[in-house]
Formats: sequence, structure tokens, C-alpha cells
Amino acid sequence: MLSWIAALLTGILTAHLAQRLCFPYFWKDALFLMRVIRYGARLDIYKRRSQILTVVDRFVQQAQRIPEKAFLIYEGVTYTYGELEERSNRVARVFQDAVNKGDTVALLMSNEPDFISVWFGFCKLGCAVAFLNTNIKSRSLLHCFNCCGAKLLVVGA
Repeated sequence: MLSWIAALLTGILTAHLAQRLCFPYFWKDALFLMRVIRYGARLDIYKRRSQILTVVDRFVQQAQRIPEKAFLIYEGVTYTYGELEERSNRVARVFQDAVNKGDTVALLMSNEPDFISVWFGFCKLGCAVAFLNTNIKSRSLLHCFNCCGAKLLVVGA
């Protein structure tokens, strides 16, 4: 009986050492996997219980709640939630006859306040927006535009 217990303990110790040597991150990975599964389950419950908010939905809520609060400061100029809401609505009105809900629109714009206004304006129309890299040239740019399936290309100044 005693030899059986000793063999069992030796086997457990050997398995533990082999696991430590061959798979040193096994327990960290297992705990991380459990966290991912738990977050996935929580996200699934959240999706079933409530409406999913997009970035634009949240922006509109904030613009209605605090229109005078600064949203963006660019080159020393402050843009409030209300101002960007108005600008994005203007973009949406300009393009509402040109695009339909579900269309893809490509943006070739640098980092500037108009980028956000145009992006949010198209999202309000229900369009998917593809951001094109301003640093790529001719054939690569054409390839990106063709791959995204955009109906419209908006180019920044």
C-alpha cells in the first residue's frame, strides 16, 4: 500500500515537472482561456438583452446631452460635440441621394476634423466606411479601392 502511494506521488511530481518544462505557460494560458470564455458569454448575454450601440450612436447621445463640451482639439481649434454633430449631419444630407444603406464608401483623408465629420455622416446613412491609407500610391491604392467594393470615394483636401 505504501509503495502504491509513493508511486502515485512520484507520478504526480514527474507529471508536474514535465508540464513545467515542456509547457511552462500552460496554466496562464488556461486561465486566460477561461477569462475569454467568460467575457464571450457575458457579451452574448449583453447582445441578447440590449441594443448594440455603435460609436456613432454613442456620439449622437453625447452630442444631445452635452453639445457645448469639447470633443476634439485640432491645431489649437476646439470642436464641440454640437459642432461635429452639425457637420456630420450636413455631410449626411449632401450624400443621402448618392448612397444607400449598406453601401461602402471609401475615405482617402488625412487626420483632420473633416475626417470624423465625413465618417460619422456616412455612418448615419447606414454606410460602411473603408479607410484608405494616404501613404500608398497608384496601383496599391487602386487595388485597395477595388477590394473594398466602394461605391464612392471621398478625398480630403
